[in-house]
Amino acid sequence: MSSDDDASIANRSTPEYNLGGIGLPDSITRQALLYSLWDGIFASGMFALTETFAVAAAVSLKTPALAVGILGSLPLFIGSVGQIILPSLVDRTRGRKYYVVRAVSLQSFFLLCCALSGRIGAPWGALAFVAAFVLYGCSGNVTNGFWMAWLRGLVPEDVRGRHFAWRNRFFSAVNLLCALTAGVMARKYTAQNAPWTLYALVFVSAAVLRILSASMLARQYEEPVVLERTPLFTRDISRHFLAYALTVALLQGGAAFAGPFFNVWFIRDLHFNYLTLSIAGAATVAGTILFLPVWGRLVDRIGNFRVLHATSFMLSIVPLFYLFFEKPHAVWVLNFYSGISWSGFGISNFNYLLGAAGKKNPDRHIAVAISILGMSVFAFGLLGGFLATRLPVLFSYQLRSLFLISGLLRLTVVLALFGRLRRDEGLEPIRAADFFSNMPGYRAGMGLLRNAYRAFRRI
Repeated sequence: MSSDDDASIANRSTPEYNLGGIGLPDSITRQALLYSLWDGIFASGMFALTETFAVAAAVSLKTPALAVGILGSLPLFIGSVGQIILPSLVDRTRGRKYYVVRAVSLQSFFLLCCALSGRIGAPWGALAFVAAFVLYGCSGNVTNGFWMAWLRGLVPEDVRGRHFAWRNRFFSAVNLLCALTAGVMARKYTAQNAPWTLYALVFVSAAVLRILSASMLARQYEEPVVLERTPLFTRDISRHFLAYALTVALLQGGAAFAGPFFNVWFIRDLHFNYLTLSIAGAATVAGTILFLPVWGRLVDRIGNFRVLHATSFMLSIVPLFYLFFEKPHAVWVLNFYSGISWSGFGISNFNYLLGAAGKKNPDRHIAVAISILGMSVFAFGLLGGFLATRLPVLFSYQLRSLFLISGLLRLTVVLALFGRLRRDEGLEPIRAADFFSNMPGYRAGMGLLRNAYRAFRRI
């Protein structure tokens, strides 16, 4: 082999342009992904603040239970429907960047409206807050498809897995840091004694973070692309795909039935201060971060369907534990378990969706699945909000009846529908014992238990 060949191989194995140790084709791509990283960092801070304090702010304003129920579900519903409608309305002379930057900028405006809503007298202040928060969520969700397509075009296919894993570590760390910092600063407050100035500061900070995020997106390079208008309706969606989309939507609808009211229960009924509440949220994120690599390896070993089926059962029983435990430390442990369950479901469901969407018009399939999900989450969230104040008291708390129904709804969907989904092609059925034996750390853990048992027998 000549020296020229050696030099060529060396150049290919050690690219000139890299980010996080990952080789990239040119400096333009590297700079664009660096801007994208900063966009994600600022956005993660915004999400951490809003997810931690949105329900608390609504409770502080004495928002009706029905309105709290739609606080998280209505933005997803409107945004998912918007994702289907938007491609049929786009201006062909504009790129994806044009729509994404403007939607993100609108989010910062509506966050400022959230900050101001508490200054309006009751009951209009609560309604103004809910309206502003719903519009904040909608304006971000409606262009999610464009943002994903824009980013997918920037990241080379052969390094996507490593690149997204690398950047997600930053986002998770920022999420935890912001949530815990805000919790420490507000540790002396509860929903009963916190002034609106505290919430205003939270939403103004979130708006500033989103403005910084928008400025990074505005600097991010976009490959020249001509957007094509697509028809609003299509008939090429298979029955199997619709059955899968409906099954997942019903499961997540069952979760949305009680989801917003866990924080209501923590704040209003259990009287958690905001530090305790922030740690509870951080425990969920920690479970997600720590177990994503575990679920990723399992998906590779035994397939998406098996992990999807197992984790759907795991998350279906999450609400049932809260019927018996209410101390802060117990809540933290249960939230950690919830994070584990949802992280496994999320990664397996995402991969299963990509496979089920097929190669013919996959964007439309994914948009349809998201739309069905949005309608289900909205309908169940609305129903949960309606029943929250009308159910009987269970184990000293009315909301525990809501948690029980949510668990039963999830279990019914898992037991009745998930087994009907198609298994991954080319993979044989697997027994439960084989599933658990493939869990990373299972054999090491069983070895420790056997050694401890032998030691015990010698005593």
